[in-house]
Amino acid sequence: MKWLEKRATGKKGEKIGYPTQKPMGLLARIIRASTNEGDVVLDAYCGCGTTVAVAQALKRKWIGIDITYQSISLILKRLEETFGEQELGKVKTDGIPKDMASAIALAKRDDDRLRKEFEKWAVLTYTRNRAVINEKKGADGGIDGRAFFKIGKTDNAKIILQVKSGGVERKDVATLHSDMLPEKAAMAVMITLEKPSKPMLDEARAVGKFRHEDMARDYDTISIVPVIDIVEKGKTLDIPMSLEVVKAAKRANEEKQLDWLLDG
Repeated sequence: MKWLEKRATGKKGEKIGYPTQKPMGLLARIIRASTNEGDVVLDAYCGCGTTVAVAQALKRKWIGIDITYQSISLILKRLEETFGEQELGKVKTDGIPKDMASAIALAKRDDDRLRKEFEKWAVLTYTRNRAVINEKKGADGGIDGRAFFKIGKTDNAKIILQVKSGGVERKDVATLHSDMLPEKAAMAVMITLEKPSKPMLDEARAVGKFRHEDMARDYDTISIVPVIDIVEKGKTLDIPMSLEVVKAAKRANEEKQLDWLLDG
């Protein structure tokens, strides 16, 4: 087991920072030895999705299971970056909110950990898996996630995200505005389970606009996004994220890794 953990980095450039990540070469050897093309590979604790990615590359069908949406998000992003949006569109997911009833059911769970999953789902779904979840224990300072977007050739700007599952009012928008200063955030997003009130929307509009010179476009400095728009209209953050800039390079590296697996 110790040997396996030492080998977890695999080939150079393969490691993505997941604590229990295993090398693609090891999984490729196991899958090749125990299955044929078209067979089904099951990973009941799929974590960062190495088994899933290798099974996809080796033309196996696969089923991945994990209890946290953060892992699911990581796998979806990995599949998109490695195989492209067309293949990602073929992936079927189950057990995550698909409508308002299931979103409300997850948000209103008695278990604090499960309610946190609602926040993760909302942040990662809205940002198309580009945000970083705030994992701080206890009080999170009102910040549930952070995302970054490019400004100019070398600089990044920050967006902070907050999720509210109930009892939200105008003062919460003002508080989010004040939270932007210590975070040095250019923009903020409040995702609400309930429909925002007119005073909330007025408070957000009063903050003004952020001018993105590269995009030649103005964005709301504070946006309020109802969950219903995410689940029923597929609304997502429409500003190019910093991760998009490096996606092509990461995909090229993954393709080299997969070519090595397929040739092995």
